[in-house]
Amino acid sequence: MRCTLPILMCASALAAADFAPVYNVRTYGATGTGAALDTAAIQKAIDVAAAAGGGTVYFPTGKFLSGTITLKSNITLYLAPGAVLLGSKRIEDYAVKHLIYARGIENAAIEGGGSIDGQGDAFFNADWKPLPRPSPLIEIWDSRGIRIQDIAIRKAPAWTVHVKNCDGVKIRGISLLNNLRAINSDGIDVDSSRNVIISDCHIEAGDDCIVLKTTNRTAGPAASDVSMAGESVAAGPTENVVVTNCVLVSAASALKLGTESHGDFRHCAFSNCVVRDSRTGIALFAYDGGAMEDVRFSNIEMTTRPKWGKGVEWPIVIDVDRRTASSRLSRLRDIAFSDITIYTKGRVLVEGTPESLIDNLSFRGVLMRIMGYENIAKVKKARGGTVQGVAGMPDFGPTPAAMIFAYVHGLKLDDVTEVWPGEGAAPERSAIFGDRLQDVRITGLDGDGHSVRIENSTGVKQ
Repeated sequence: MRCTLPILMCASALAAADFAPVYNVRTYGATGTGAALDTAAIQKAIDVAAAAGGGTVYFPTGKFLSGTITLKSNITLYLAPGAVLLGSKRIEDYAVKHLIYARGIENAAIEGGGSIDGQGDAFFNADWKPLPRPSPLIEIWDSRGIRIQDIAIRKAPAWTVHVKNCDGVKIRGISLLNNLRAINSDGIDVDSSRNVIISDCHIEAGDDCIVLKTTNRTAGPAASDVSMAGESVAAGPTENVVVTNCVLVSAASALKLGTESHGDFRHCAFSNCVVRDSRTGIALFAYDGGAMEDVRFSNIEMTTRPKWGKGVEWPIVIDVDRRTASSRLSRLRDIAFSDITIYTKGRVLVEGTPESLIDNLSFRGVLMRIMGYENIAKVKKARGGTVQGVAGMPDFGPTPAAMIFAYVHGLKLDDVTEVWPGEGAAPERSAIFGDRLQDVRITGLDGDGHSVRIENSTGVKQ
C-alpha cells in the first residue's frame, strides 16, 4: 500500500529510501497503544513490503509493543519522532530471543527520530540477577548493506546490537543508553564482520560499549533459534573497522577487541572518542588464537572509575593468554596509541607471553594524570571472560607502576607525560616498569620524578 500521508511527511520519511513505497504499520493493524501486542501487524507490514520488492515500514507516533520481528532485504524500519518500538516484557513473546532478527539479507536499515525501548529492567530481579531474557536485542547475521542510524535505543536486557558475518555495516548517530547495573548489556558487538563504520554515537552500557569479536558458534544466535540449530559457524576475521566521534560510558570496557578471538582482527582504527567513568577505557584480550594487527587508537580522552564503585580500574589493558590449556596462542603486532589523555587511579597493563611477544607496540603523545593511589597489593592482572591462563606465568597485576609492560618486542614510548598527586603520603610507584622486553626506545618521558624500572630486557634505549 502506497503512502497516503501528507506530501511533506512522505518526503521526510522517504529521504533515505529513494522514495520507495511506505507501509504504515497502523494500516496493518498495529494499535500503537503500548498495551496490545503489535508483533503480527508489524511483521505483516514488513512481509507485504518485501513481497513488493522493498520499501519503508513506517512507525508513526505511538508505542508499538512487540516480540520478535524479522527484518528482510530492501526494507527500512522508519521510526518517526515520537514513535517507540517497545520490547515485550514477556520472554515467551520472543520467537528467537531477539526483538529484531535478520539473516542473509541485503540493503536494510533501522532509522528515524524515534526510539527502541527494550524494557530491560524487567528481566532482572531486585538484586540485579538476570532472568531469562532476549539477547541480543538486534541480531543480524550473514548480511550486507546494513544501516542503523539516528535513533535512540534504551534499556536492552543484554547485548544490544550484534552483527555477525556481515559486510558493509554503518551505525551512525545513535543514542544507546542501557542500565549500568545490567550485566552483559553490551552496546555494539561487531563479530567476524568487515567494512564497518561506527560514528557519532553516545553509548552507555552495563558491559562493553563497542566491542569487536571473532566467535565460533555451534548453534544459532540464541539456543531457541531453530533456523540455525546444530549449525557450526566458524569465526571469520573482523577487519576494516572505523570507530570515531563517540562518547562512551561503560561499567566494563568502553572500547574492546576480544575476548572471543578465534579469528583475526586487522585494519581497525578508533579515533576522536571521549570515554567517561569506565572501569577500562581500552582493552585488547586475545585468548583463542586469532591475530590482532594494524590496530590504531588516536585522539581519545578518558576518565576511569571502578565497576559499580568497587575494585580497581584499568585505563588500557592488552593481554595475550590461553583461554584453556588447548587454546592456540594469539599474536599481536603493529598496535599504536597516539594523543591519549587519561585521568585515572589505575594503571596501564600490557602483557604478552614468552611464546607470543607483542610485536611493534607504540605509545605517543600520552598524558596520564594519576588521580590517587589504589591498594594494589592483592590485585591480579586484568582479564576478560573465563580464562585459565598459561601455567607458571608471572602476575603483573600488583606491580607498583603507572605503565607496566611485559613480553613485548619493539616497544616505543614517545612524549609520555605522567602527572602524580602532589599532596599526602604516596606509596612507592615507578613511572614505567618493564620485564622481558626486547628493543625498547623511550624518548621524551616526563615521569614527574618517578623512576623507570626495566628488568630482564635487551636493547633498551632511553
